[in-house]
Amino acid sequence: MRDTVYCLCDDADQEAIRKSIHDMVADVQSYVPGYRLKQQVQFEHIGSNQPLRIPEMASTGRTEFTGLKVSVFLEVEGAAHYLPAYAGNLDIMTSAALKTAEKIALRHFAGEAA
Repeated sequence: MRDTVYCLCDDADQEAIRKSIHDMVADVQSYVPGYRLKQQVQFEHIGSNQPLRIPEMASTGRTEFTGLKVSVFLEVEGAAHYLPAYAGNLDIMTSAALKTAEKIALRHFAGEAA
């Protein structure tokens, strides 16, 4: 499974954004081994000379965006235990649910010990 994530934000430290994304990918890989960046994080400056027009932003008081567009290309390869490897979307949901359940259990049992 492949996903593309776009983020529109104010101009920011690109290296800090890149590091944050790599750190998060490493965190997710700790419980979803087939999760990875498909290519490097991409940055694009959107200037006032060619702003993005986004009508859905009207509720914020502006419909034009200028700033930084961040593009992240991800891939999740499934473990292929029961389903094909391309069914990574199912593996990531199952892995995320297991990780969440483990965190809930830790909090629950930590509360009992107190």
